[in-house]
Parts: sequence; C-alpha cells; structure tokens
Amino acid sequence: MRAMVKTSFVACLSLFVFLGACKKDAPASSTAPASPTAARRAPIPPPPVVPPSAGGPAPAELTALLTEDKVSHFAIYQKEMLAATADATGLGLAAYQKGGTDSKKFQNAVATDDRAAKVAAVSKAALEKSGLTQDEVSKLSRAATPYYARLYAMQDALKKAGEVHARIEAAKAKGKEPGVVDTAMDKVYSEQSNRIETMRKDFAAKYGEDALAVVKKHEPEFMVINEKMMAAAMGGMMRKP
Repeated sequence: MRAMVKTSFVACLSLFVFLGACKKDAPASSTAPASPTAARRAPIPPPPVVPPSAGGPAPAELTALLTEDKVSHFAIYQKEMLAATADATGLGLAAYQKGGTDSKKFQNAVATDDRAAKVAAVSKAALEKSGLTQDEVSKLSRAATPYYARLYAMQDALKKAGEVHARIEAAKAKGKEPGVVDTAMDKVYSEQSNRIETMRKDFAAKYGEDALAVVKKHEPEFMVINEKMMAAAMGGMMRKP
C-alpha cells in the first residue's frame, strides 16, 4: 500500500489544485446566488493531469516560476495543504469508486462530496499564506511536483543502498565474501542512483541549470513534505467514506 500511495502524489496534488480552483471557475448567476448544495452539485472539470517531464525546453511561463522566491513560497503552500491531504485522498478514492474512469461520473462524485469544500477552503487559505496565485500554483505543480515526487519515490532505494553497501563493507573488513543478495542489490541500487542523476540532467535540459539549482536546494524540504503527505494520505485511505 505504501508504494501505491507514493505513486499517487502527483495526482493528489493535482486534485488540490483542481479543488482550489473550483470557486474561480464557477459560473456567475444573473439572479439569486446558488445554494451551497447547488454549488456542490454544479458540473466541474476533471482534475488537471500533471504530465511527466518530456524532451525539449519547457514553456517560458513555467521556467520563469522556478526561482528561489516562487519555489520557497510553493513549499509554504504545500505545507499548508498537508492539512487537506487525508480529505483529498479519501475524496479521490470515493469519487473513483463511484465514477471509475468515467470522467462525468467522477466529476459529479467530487461535486457532491462535502470534503471538496473542505479541501477548497484549505487551498484558499494556503494561497493566501504563500502569496501565490492559483495559476502560479498550477504551473509550479506542473513543473516541480513530478521532480520531487519521483525523487521521493527513489529515496527509500537510496537509503537501502547505503545499508546494503555498509553490510558489504563490513563483510569485507572481516575478510568475508559479501552475501550474494547484497551484491546483487548493491548493483541495482547503484543503477537507481544513476537514474536520479539522469533525472536531474533531464530537468536541467528542460528548465535550465538555474532552475535545477533552485529545486535541488529545496530537495530536503520537499522530501519532508512528501513524507508527511504520504503518512496523511495513507490515513485518508484507511478512513471510511
């Protein structure tokens, strides 16, 4: 289950952005304002999909946001959104159970769930505290979230790599042959480390070396955010709808 939650980070953060934007996208009324129930039942678009990094340079509007100032404020937004992670996870799972891959049914399930309003309220407060706009959060999520999510997913492997390497060195120090499993895993984890460096090079090719320097600087901060988010998300998966 832990692995499944890890792979859901990007989708979960997209759901945050989507729910936070619902009020902005709601149509204006020429008569009386809609009731809270009607507002929840109003059709809303599906959550945005944050695509994985692709080849070629990124749009200038994304690269321009990958500055120390904006990424620092994005971290503030993400920390504030931790309070909504469990609700967002439960909401997403419940909507999927009701709508599956049917986009319209999924939208309706989200629109009629009371948790949508809770997540939107947290997002509104997070935007105010971070000083970012909804558009900036959407674009930063598109650019930075896949990077941090993939890096976090590989952190466990890197930690285990250190443990395996330590056992190998301890065996050698005692004049013993390292275990076959440890030797094999040491090679696997070494390849994982190489994949992280490749990921960073790809990010630099897409967004520029300056942007890479910024996101690398904030890696420890976002690893903590993602760890807390995963714990909250697992809690949300365990809750009854």
